[in-house]
Amino acid sequence: MKKKRRKKKSKRFIYIILFIVLVGLASYFLLNGDTFLNKVNYDISGDITYYDRYGIHLNFKGKFSLNEEYSLPTLVLSNGTYEQIIDWKLENDGHDYSFETSEYINDGVNLEKLKIGSYYLMIKVNHLEESEYFPLVNKTDYDDMVYYTLTKNGSNKKINMTWDRFEGHEILGFHIENTKLPDDVYDITIDPGHDGNDAGTIVCANGEVPNKAGKCATSKAYKESDINFTVSKALKDELEKLGYKVKLTRDSKEDTLPTYGKMGSGTTANATKSKFNFALHHNSSNVPGGMSSTYGLEVYVAGNSKFDLARLLVDNVCKYGDTSTSTKKEFKVENGIYQRFFDDGVTPYYYMIREVGGIATYAYVYGSNTKYDENPYYNSNNTAEGYLLELGYIDNVKELKNILDNPNGYARGIALALKEYLDN
Repeated sequence: MKKKRRKKKSKRFIYIILFIVLVGLASYFLLNGDTFLNKVNYDISGDITYYDRYGIHLNFKGKFSLNEEYSLPTLVLSNGTYEQIIDWKLENDGHDYSFETSEYINDGVNLEKLKIGSYYLMIKVNHLEESEYFPLVNKTDYDDMVYYTLTKNGSNKKINMTWDRFEGHEILGFHIENTKLPDDVYDITIDPGHDGNDAGTIVCANGEVPNKAGKCATSKAYKESDINFTVSKALKDELEKLGYKVKLTRDSKEDTLPTYGKMGSGTTANATKSKFNFALHHNSSNVPGGMSSTYGLEVYVAGNSKFDLARLLVDNVCKYGDTSTSTKKEFKVENGIYQRFFDDGVTPYYYMIREVGGIATYAYVYGSNTKYDENPYYNSNNTAEGYLLELGYIDNVKELKNILDNPNGYARGIALALKEYLDN
């Protein structure tokens, strides 16, 4: 009995010590945070005039003014004990400054690399040979934002970006903690182009022209929508092997889905807070007889994009799909990389790039055209980075055979390109 009592007392003592330590740590960080925020100069502030999350990157644009007493402005995430300098492009005209974190929509603050904890985005300056901080205030139409990092080793981080108040002053906070993805949040969305009601191009295995019913006289008929789904399913499997949580916009070859509206081909990525959206298609040049001289891979990207991931997609799909870059010259900006816009030269032509990217890619389907359901995310600043891949020309008999024989190779190439991009 005495031993049992001693054990109980010992356990109680340990619990009490742990409680005191935890309370002490919490108090330390709270007091330290308050101490740091008390040192911020709220007499000066900068304006955030634009911010959005596109893929895994957060971008800011803003402006502020400084007199000659202040020098060496830098953009930082800080909490008094840890500080990270944020790259930016800074321009000044006398005392007036303007800045942006990147000229590219898929660059800027890499949210995947932020550490656990609470930080504040501020301007740091040199004043009378000492460092001083002043806050950035929200001058946009957008409020707080929640971001879930990509799944890594079975875990995720949740980043709450909130416009906090400290003693009546606004300040932008980043509050980061470990978490698990909610059931309705995904890492990556894949859209198999077309659906059960829209076959896309129909081709015959031997190159003959299918009849109006989509049948071939002497060979098997193939629907683009079915081929798209086969490669998409293989890509989902490859990405899941890497540990990612993946959503297909349709779950079978027969499924149908809207373009916009609720969980459509152009809205599922944003509805599920996905970081990337891959739309998989196969091309055709409408040359009868299966003898098209056009062939190869085309990766379509949004305007103002860095091509880092696009180049990896081209290299890896060509390698593992045993294919080559497209011979098509129209809209080509690099080997295998294409950009197509409307007449304004900035709005992406393909909705799977345009609408998925929200304000970063000039999404505009807002319900004025009754032909389409509204894209509820057209005006969003919290969106997916979108790529449309035309994996080859299926009215080229040789290329069709390669695609049919090796869907896993194409899928593996896409998955490994993404992995290499995220590992860098």
